[in-house]
Amino acid sequence: MTIKNSGRYCVPTDEDFEPDSNNEVLKNYLGIKSAEKMGALEEQELERTELELLKIFDESHRFTAEDICNIHELWLGDVYPSAGKYRTVNMSKDGFPFAAPLRIESSMKEFEKKYLAIHTPCHYSDPSELALALGAVHIELILIHPFREGNGRTARLLADLMAMQANRPSLNFSAIDKTENEKGFEQYILAIHAGVSGSYEPIQEIFSKLLEQSTT
Repeated sequence: MTIKNSGRYCVPTDEDFEPDSNNEVLKNYLGIKSAEKMGALEEQELERTELELLKIFDESHRFTAEDICNIHELWLGDVYPSAGKYRTVNMSKDGFPFAAPLRIESSMKEFEKKYLAIHTPCHYSDPSELALALGAVHIELILIHPFREGNGRTARLLADLMAMQANRPSLNFSAIDKTENEKGFEQYILAIHAGVSGSYEPIQEIFSKLLEQSTT
């Protein structure tokens, strides 16, 4: 099955984009209008953030919804005014709608109770159990999509922190990176869709591969 994925979000208004950015760059403190320049900055800040997070959170920490917001703000707080804040616009991607803005706060509280409180601290030693924990947490956060930008990368940061708690190295996500492995990315999107109905086997399989590839 081939998935047509444009890589672009759909929102009902474009008023939160930088003028003259072709609706590709959100309003930001730096006035950046180039998607390429913004992408490079976000990746640079992402690397900095991961190093800082590994010093902030230890193997005994139980993550919360507030932590997720703080992680997002630590990453993008110097770039976007909306960093660390739940989005206020409806969002969808390739026809797939994410949680409505009015439901995000309650959905994140439920996510904390049903997933973060159960799977963190992440001390699974069995690879299959660890992959399931990582996959379930990842999918549920992606389905909420609490922020206006950077949800997938925030979810990956959380996965890395959970892997750290399980005495594993940071994950190598190249196998599901759209630019590096289109087929792997398509399988990842299918796994996300399967998670809508509570089926975690596909995402568990993906994280099993990621864990294996990150230790070789």
